Amino acid sequence: MNAVDLSRFSPKWQFRFNFFQQHGAPKEPRFKEAWKALSFGDRLKVNINFFAFFFGFIYLFILGMWRKALVVIGIGIVLGIVSLFLPDVVARPLFIAMNFLVAASTNYSYYLEQVKGKASWNPFEGMF
Repeated sequence: MNAVDLSRFSPKWQFRFNFFQQHGAPKEPRFKEAWKALSFGDRLKVNINFFAFFFGFIYLFILGMWRKALVVIGIGIVLGIVSLFLPDVVARPLFIAMNFLVAASTNYSYYLEQVKGKASWNPFEGMF
């Protein structure tokens, strides 16, 4: 175990951090096996951050992950430009997919920064 004191975090974050500490990154097979054994609610708690889904880069800034927030802003700008040339029926799912990716990666990214001390620019680190 790491020497990081998890008691300063809410029970929800402690649950997430302990899960990541025991089972690794979401892309690892042992994570996937342990994740399948969780209840539906606990799966959502580990994998999806609803604040990140709805508030994206703003929530990343609130968590102190400004590097990742800037990258998400950049990706959003590129998606915005690309969507100008796409029909609305294609553009909207792109933004929804982007929001989902941010929501799915935020918990592990926050774990890496707070527990492992790894502050990177990659908002999807450990996901793929």
